Amino acid sequence: MITSLAGIQGVILTIVSGRTIQSLLRFFGDFDKEAINWSGVHGAQIKYAGEGILIPASVKKIVPVIEELKKKIFPVIRNVPCYILEDKGFSFSIHYRKCKGGDLAYLTEIESILRENIEGRPAEVMMMKKVIELKPQGINKGKAIRYIGIKYGNETPSTNICIGDDLTDEYMFESNDTGINIKVGEDRYPDSNAGYYLKNVSEVHQFLEAIYNALKK
Repeated sequence: MITSLAGIQGVILTIVSGRTIQSLLRFFGDFDKEAINWSGVHGAQIKYAGEGILIPASVKKIVPVIEELKKKIFPVIRNVPCYILEDKGFSFSIHYRKCKGGDLAYLTEIESILRENIEGRPAEVMMMKKVIELKPQGINKGKAIRYIGIKYGNETPSTNICIGDDLTDEYMFESNDTGINIKVGEDRYPDSNAGYYLKNVSEVHQFLEAIYNALKK
């Protein structure tokens, strides 16, 4: 359905994720990848449809900081299997979804190391549900969709529809203040910037199919 939507005249489709574009392209293996815009690592990477991957110079500068912090964090968690460090090159995430009891005590040390070592540097810590991420300062999904808007600014009139289920998608919703924002999940999230809700992925598929059927006529 995603590829079908991207093929409709006037539809600009973008997949925005905290994952790297490289991992997204592997995951969406059967998609027509050149018909879609891609944004990875919360906007640190951008790939416009049919073009190569772009990385802002400001993002490239943070790589030494990322490497330094990884070296400080890894000794803390390497013998605690429930912690998983995901290296994205321009950021890294520490997943602790499977951690319980005493293993959660390591979070205090992890957070302390991160916060003490980013002061005055172009990086910031993002606290999510069972995930801590260190990423370039000022980079978020809201900026990612603004890049897309600048690229296709001549496509008017238009309506932006943003769909997401993660806390980081709130940046995207906030940036899309004149468009339609849809939060996915059973909970209503009363403090969300989204004005609409879908319960699960199945309902998202139904919604996208309805849009496709309406536009293809």
